[in-house]
Order: sequence, then C-alpha cells, then structure tokens
Amino acid sequence: MSSYRSEIDKKTPLISVLDNRRLNVRTLEYLRTQADENSDELITLYEFNIQGFEVKSTDPRKNKNQSGPNFIRVFNLAGQVLREEGVDAGRTIILNDVEGRPVLTINATGVRQDYHYEDNILPGRLLAITEQVQAEEKMTERLIWAGNTPQEKEYNLAGQCVRHYDTAGLTQLNSLSLAGVVLSQSQQLLVDDQNADWTGEDQSLWQQKLSSDVYTTQNSTDATGALLIQTDAKGNIQRLAYDVAGQLKGCWLTLKGQAEQVIIKSLTYSAAGQKLREEHGNGVITEYSYEPETQRLIGITTRRPSDTKVLQDLRYQYDPVGNVINIRNDAEATRFWRNQKVVPENSYTYDSLYQLISATGREMANIGQQNNQLPSPALPSDNNTYTNYTRRYSYDHSGNLTQIRHSSSATQNNYTTAITISNRSNRGVLSTLTTDPNQVDTLFDAGGHQTSLLPGQTLVWTSRGELKQVNNGSGNEWYRYGSNGMRQLKVSEQPTQNTTQQQRVIYLPGLELRTTQNSTTTTEELHVITLGEAGRAQVRVLHWESGKPEGINNNQLRYSYDNLIGSSQLELDNQGQIISEEEYYPFGGTAMWAANSQTEANYKTIRYSGKERDTTGLYYYGYRYYQPWAGRWLSADPAGTIDGLNLYRMVRNNPVSLQDENGLAPERGKYTKEVNFLDELKFKLAAKNSHVVKWNEKESSYTKNKSLKVVRVGDSDPSGYLLSHEELLKGIEKSQIIYSRLEENRSLSEKSKTNLSLGSEISGYMAKTIKDTISEYTEGHRYRSNHPDFYAATDFFALMDKSEKNDYSGERKIYAAIEVKVYHDLKNKQSELHVNYALAHPYTQLSNEERALVQETEPAIAINREYNFKGVGKFLAMKAIKKSLKGQKINKISTEAINIRSAAIAKNLGMRRAS
Repeated sequence: MSSYRSEIDKKTPLISVLDNRRLNVRTLEYLRTQADENSDELITLYEFNIQGFEVKSTDPRKNKNQSGPNFIRVFNLAGQVLREEGVDAGRTIILNDVEGRPVLTINATGVRQDYHYEDNILPGRLLAITEQVQAEEKMTERLIWAGNTPQEKEYNLAGQCVRHYDTAGLTQLNSLSLAGVVLSQSQQLLVDDQNADWTGEDQSLWQQKLSSDVYTTQNSTDATGALLIQTDAKGNIQRLAYDVAGQLKGCWLTLKGQAEQVIIKSLTYSAAGQKLREEHGNGVITEYSYEPETQRLIGITTRRPSDTKVLQDLRYQYDPVGNVINIRNDAEATRFWRNQKVVPENSYTYDSLYQLISATGREMANIGQQNNQLPSPALPSDNNTYTNYTRRYSYDHSGNLTQIRHSSSATQNNYTTAITISNRSNRGVLSTLTTDPNQVDTLFDAGGHQTSLLPGQTLVWTSRGELKQVNNGSGNEWYRYGSNGMRQLKVSEQPTQNTTQQQRVIYLPGLELRTTQNSTTTTEELHVITLGEAGRAQVRVLHWESGKPEGINNNQLRYSYDNLIGSSQLELDNQGQIISEEEYYPFGGTAMWAANSQTEANYKTIRYSGKERDTTGLYYYGYRYYQPWAGRWLSADPAGTIDGLNLYRMVRNNPVSLQDENGLAPERGKYTKEVNFLDELKFKLAAKNSHVVKWNEKESSYTKNKSLKVVRVGDSDPSGYLLSHEELLKGIEKSQIIYSRLEENRSLSEKSKTNLSLGSEISGYMAKTIKDTISEYTEGHRYRSNHPDFYAATDFFALMDKSEKNDYSGERKIYAAIEVKVYHDLKNKQSELHVNYALAHPYTQLSNEERALVQETEPAIAINREYNFKGVGKFLAMKAIKKSLKGQKINKISTEAINIRSAAIAKNLGMRRAS
C-alpha cells in the first residue's frame, strides 16, 4: 500500500453503533480527500420499531442538516413493507396476500396495479395485471398457461406460460428442453398507434393490436442445457462449441444463404477458468495475464500475427483493495505537442471512501467541453493531436457528484460542470437547468423520474417508470419495453425538408433490425447480428438488405475489444484492420476517438461500459438510463436501497473499478455460472466429495481431515450448533484484529502483508454486513421486501469444529465464514445466488514457513495445530452452495473476484468471468 493511500485511510474506520437489541442504529464513516487534512465524520442513522424492523433511515447530509429521513417505512407483522416514503422515489404502497404475493401496488405517481391469480384450488399462477392511471383502467398484461395435452407435453410446455401479452406485444413460447431452456420462441410487437390493453377473453381481438410481423428464434442445446445453435428471426445461424469443462472453445456464424465462417478459432483457459488466450476469425490473438494472489486482471494484449502488430496492450495497477490506480496502453506511442509529453496512460486517486476524486489522461486537442453530443472522430487524413487532461470530482455527504473540474493546460480547455442537488432529496440536474436547490424537485415527477434532460428537452415516462419519450422541439425518440423491463423497440423521428425521417430499431435475441424511412419509403434496412459468446470481443455483423452507404462493405464484421469495465475501445474488421479506437473519461464521455472513415464511425453504437448510446446521448443499461455528462442516473433505482440510500449514485462514485450490468447495482470482476438441474446434481456431488486437509506432524504432510462442519448461522440451522449472528460477529472481529496484527509483522514478505491487508478489509466488510443482518433478523424477516418484483435473502455459513457442537460458551473457533445472498426477480421468475464475501481465519492463510516466522507474537498451538488447515475456502463454498440450493430454484450462481478469497471461490467452482 502506498504511503499516500496509507495517509488517506489513516484513522478512517467504519464504526457501527448497536442498541441493547444489537440493532445497528448508527454508522460512522470518515471522509478524507487529502492526506494532510482532517477527516469529516459522516453519520448515518437508523430507527427501528418494537418488532425490530427498520422504519427510518437518514444519510449523513440529511442528518447534518436535520432535514428528515431519507426513508420512512411501515411494515406488517411478517416484516413486509406496506408503505415506503422516500425522498428520491416518493411513496410506494404494496399489499401482499397470505402467500406473500403482491396483489396491489400504488406507485408515487398514483398508478395502481392489481395482480390477478388463479383460484386457490389451482397452482396460484399469475393471470393478469391491470393498471389504473387516474380513472382509466387497462389490463396491461395477460398470461396464458398451457394445459396437459399430448401436443403440449410433446414440446415440454405443460404448466408453462405459453403466451404472454405485455406492454410491448406478445411473447409466445413454442418449445422447451427438458432442462427448461427455451428452444423456440416468437415475438410480435404492438402496432405503433396501439397501447397495451388486453381486456376481454377473445384473443383474436388482441391480435388486431399486433403487427403482422412474427419474429421466431430457435435454439438447440446439449444435455446440460448449454446453447449449441441459435437461429435468429432472419435465419442467421450461430454455432457454439465447448470443452469438457463446459467452457466456450469455438464460435461460428452462418449468414442466411452463405457459407459458415469462424468467429472464434480457439480459447484457452487457466485452471481457474479464466481466459488466457483467444484467437478470432480475423486472425487476431488476445492474451490475458492475472495477478496470482488476487486473480485480478493486470494485462490484456491484442495482436495481429500476420504483421506482428500489437494493437492493444493494456496494463492495470491496483491498490490493495482492488481500486484501479493506473492504466497504461503500451501499444500506443508517446507523443509530444506544444512542449507537452502525452503518454497513453491514465492515473486515478480516491478518497477514504474509495470515491474517485481525480483522474489524468489524454484527449483530442480540439474536443471542447463534454456534453450530450459525440465529438467528431479523427480520420486518417486529419492532423491528429492529443493533449493531457486532469479531472477533479467533488461529492456531497450523500454521495452525489456535485462538480467536475476539467483542465487541459496546452489547449486551455478548462471548464467546470456543476450539478445542482436538491436540499430535500438526492435528485440533481445540471446547473444549466437550475442553480437553485429548491427548484430541483420541480424537474422530477413524484416518482423521482427526471422530466427535463437539457434546456429544451423534455422527458416522458410510462406508468411503470420507464423512459417513454424524449422530445427536443424539432424531433423525438420513443421506446417500448417488455414485461421484464427490457427495451424491445426504439424509434427516432426527425423532421427533414419536406417529410419526417424515422429510424427504428427492433431488439431480438441475437439480432437488431434497424430501418430508416422517409415518409413511407424505406431508404435503409440493416440487420445487425450480435454474437454474445464471442470471447472478450463482442462481434456485430452489419448486413444490409437495402440502402447500404458507400465506403463500407456489406456483411462487415466488427470485433469490439473492451477494457476492464466493458467499454469498447478498439474495433477491428474481419481482416484484423482497425475500424476505430476510442478512449473514455471516467463516468463516461468520449475523450479520444479515431476512425478509418466517417461512414464506418457512424455505425458504432456500443461504447462506454459496453452499452448502447442513443442519439440523445443517454446510455441504455436495461432498467435505467444513464447521463454520462452528469455522472448520474436519470431515475431512482427501481430495486430500492440495494446499493445504498442514494438512489441516483453511479457505481458508488468509483467508475474506473466498478461497472453496472443492468442499472440496479455495481459489479466488479463478476464470475457467473448458469444453473440447470444437471448443474445442481454436479454441485451436490462436488460438495459431497469436497474436503479439507490438515497438517499431519507424524507424516510431515497434509492429510484429509473430517473434523470440520459447515453450519448455517441463525435459528434456521437444523444441525444443532446454534451459532448465532452475535457469536459469528465476535469471531470475525477477532479475525480482523489478528489480520491487522500479522500485517504489521516485519518478518513477513510484502506479498504476504498485502494478502493479510485484504483479509483485514474483508473482515471489516463482513462485520458490517453481519451487524446489519442482526438489525434486520427476526423469524422470516430476512425475506422482507420493499419492492413487488425484487427481494433478497442473506445467509451466513461458518466452518466449525465438530467437537465444539455443544459448547455454548461463545468462544468456539470459526475457521471460515461466507456470506450468500439470493436475489429473487419475481416478475421474470429468476433467482441468482451470489457468493458475496468469503473469509478464512488468518492463521489458515499462513504457510508453514510463515508460521515459524510469527511464533514470537502468535500462540504456537493455534497456528501449528488448531488452524493448520488447507482448502477451507473451497470446502465452505461448496457446502454453503449445496445448502442454499436445497428447497429453492436457482438459475444462476455468481461471485465477484475482487480479492484473493472470492477469486479462489470462482476458481474452484468452474465459473466463467462475465466482466
């Protein structure tokens, strides 16, 4: 850890204050931005009712200003939220039935939703959703379930939802595999002038609202449910192949009516399941390197062997907790301009809360101030010049980005972007809209949706809180979404001299249909085939049915090579030649962009964080839209406080190290594994065969040991260990003390000290989470939800000595602990099991040589006998996942490899890196 980082973090602990019920009533954090300054104390307050449910929460800014809480909640006796009033997202009312299903919701804008289910004598499946806006009621969703006829059983449809009429149109399920994977599915969109209203029982009348175009996607899978072949709605075929470990090893594409072509020639993985090398169909090879201790990505090299050209050579440096502090591209040359040395390098510094406070890098000399418009790309004919820039970021005590100060001394490109934050909430807008904090809330609706983007641009939202339309006076862009909240249609309309030009995008599995019309004449029809399993490079194929512009080849392959957070930095064609290069400011925005031609540049749509940039300048993430020039979301988080009390904050103000996959919460280094019933059997078998080893002094080697037991923390554990959250917390706090003590031991190497520092950090994180859980945990309370479509359940598991089962002294040894969260998406019937933190006792992390070095300060019997185990992390993870899978349907398992322990879990579970 650098001396600067040490001084910034010095005396900045995270402190939780508990009441006599062990409920976390106050959290203290200490903010320091400069090494030589005093820290600010940030106090977050929590208030609980007599049942122990959190009824009020107040962030540090509102606490200091005494302006009231951020959230006020009313619960029923089961711990479910009946009413929530938040300063960001407004008031929400949720009423559930006796089975915990939502039956009525009223959102902050006054829209009422009623959920209709089958009779009690039937399975109780959802049949319809009605919405009432003011006095008008519409049936916006209808679900038609298959029966048990021979034909339905032949296609594995019995008991499945075969037709779902929703706010975008109709999704029809035609066939399922035995593993539950969709084999055939069709989609029809609503006609443009129709709105979703599926009232009545005559489906033929519903069909009249739908377009006559039917888009059918077909899949073929192997026995494990892995996708082998996908045929999109236009007849293009993607073919995938896997190795014996189930990892992707090859990918091919057959455009309709053409010969098959290779997209991925080969993929090589490490024993941890991380990609080491991939070779693409354009002949380009990408190689990866990782830090052995943490499995963090430290190098990406992309080269073209045909002429030994290195196209990209990214080098990453991190601080001990995983924040990126430096990125260097050794494939780019250092340039000189106006007596200034311009190095292809970015550096970053953070405050004590790990918020980004400064960044340096390079930008185009003529770029000007960042706004919602893209700069013009530098072309080969241009005299390209680059210059250094520095950016500094300021935040308030609620975590709102309030100011971006940009400076470039060589070009005098100096400016400040100010964001005005409301006094009453975390809502904020650019100062060009208002500089008065008291006026900010007038630029949002009651549900926290921004209604004005820039001067002259208004925003319209759907009754469900989805962005419906952006108007800019001369034109507009509007959207439609399916029942899962994902965008299915985008239409941009701009007036021309004598008519209106309309650009449409229909989003389908593996395919985008892009058309341009002038009045009723189609001037361009473009099919964009997207290959989502193309290794690191996202591949898009541009196939024109008509209207191909000059200067670009039909069926152009565009390999997009990304950086650590998924931003598209390098585009290559099917010969490995450069199409475009792009670099980004933190929080998004283009700093440098060079392209082979303006025509090819016009067809780049995937940019920052791997997301699509609309003509409005907004990035579409899935559940929300992001405005990069302001560094904040356009609407409040629909998942509530899943990422803290500030519902507009972007990736915890750490945009270099963290990324958000879908607009709900940030992720970093996420590894995932899809789970079907065969995977469940594999996990159970692997858990059964897993074991730990312990040092055997007689044999002078590690031998298999059966003395440890994995137990679930809390009253729901049937094993009889009765391990409480309080006892686990005590054990974790002891581990943190030992980690800190060992970290100061001068006998240990710097490498070992770094690992121990990570252990100390994770101990603190886990202790806080346990305290929060103690605050919430009563019988059944861990399942409480404040959103009708999402809820999360937290479990802890610990590794204990079997001989201490009946020892209730509170001094039992905790060899390892792990936190597991299960996120339930009720609407889409998806559940994800996320292995959050894993912590082993510090003594188990020492080698035998290190044990000898620390015996002067540590008890020899403990380090040499009681804790001389290996493999505790893998053993605990496997057993915890097995226990979590029992009794509930899990679709995906994930973890974040941000440290040595979570990386080890990803290694041993055969997970594939998602980001």
